[in-house]
Amino acid sequence: MARQWSYWTKNKLQILGDYAPAFNRASSRRSERIYLDLMAGRPENIERRTGQRIDGSPRRVLSADPGFTRHVFFELPGKAEKLRAALEEEFSGKQFRVVPGDCNIEIDRALAELREFNWAPTFAFIDQQAAEVHWETLVKISRFKGLSPRTKPELWLLVSPTMVAKGVRGTNNDRFRERVTEFYGTTNWLNIQDAREANRITASQYRDEMTNLIRYRLAEDLGYKFTQRIPMRMENKTTIYDMVFATDHYVGDKIMRHLYKKAAEREPRMMAEARRLVRIERESKTGVEGLFELPLSALPEVDGAILWQPTPYWKPSDREWWSERD
Repeated sequence: MARQWSYWTKNKLQILGDYAPAFNRASSRRSERIYLDLMAGRPENIERRTGQRIDGSPRRVLSADPGFTRHVFFELPGKAEKLRAALEEEFSGKQFRVVPGDCNIEIDRALAELREFNWAPTFAFIDQQAAEVHWETLVKISRFKGLSPRTKPELWLLVSPTMVAKGVRGTNNDRFRERVTEFYGTTNWLNIQDAREANRITASQYRDEMTNLIRYRLAEDLGYKFTQRIPMRMENKTTIYDMVFATDHYVGDKIMRHLYKKAAEREPRMMAEARRLVRIERESKTGVEGLFELPLSALPEVDGAILWQPTPYWKPSDREWWSERD
């Protein structure tokens, strides 16, 4: 069964679909270009309420023109064979592997098999839900090209403080907290959690601090020259997750900034359409129609540079409630 996705997932995947050919054009002088997808999912799913097809990351990237020359898709064993069969049928001429298993376990072998191409431009898409990917996995990818490369593999990572906040309140919250520590590679995230639970910061500040911590670690601990974040918002404008980008190349940063602004331009109309469909669904169930509705054509065009601007990361330990844990 195809999964149902919301408009913010569609927006995220459109960024990926636009970035892949741009990355490959910028790297066209290299004969090899590598794509890693740590949680590949299905080739396609459907948009909630409209039923329209949304191409997943494997199909978007394998369809890119120009494209990568080598692709590695990680997926859990029960789903990996179905993904491999679907991609072989549709993209028989492409060079790709589907690796069954936990990406945190299988990453060593996958990178070892690509070792002879470790000079190639490399992009990793890490589309987790909350805290499934380990910090050590990010470290291994960043060091794929050696300890002192001119440019490290680019990382595009989903960070969801909202899902973390939900998980730490769950029934198995001790294990979940361990997973969050494995993601950040430090227990220092608990400073932010404690500050939120003590009402020293708001929910919005909590999301900002949790996203900033991973940006800070990518920049200061892994040495990435550029990091960016873009919030992906629900219909009520609550940030459900952030996409964090890390690169060493100014061209990659420039391209992603442009695409983030385009995504910000799309978001208001996507929000409005989602609210419109919710209203239609509610009215069809209750039989009560609303009096007025603003048509999508009446929404003003807004410059993406107004809706999204790059922001710097900050030193987490500068907060008064911070105390170093490890």
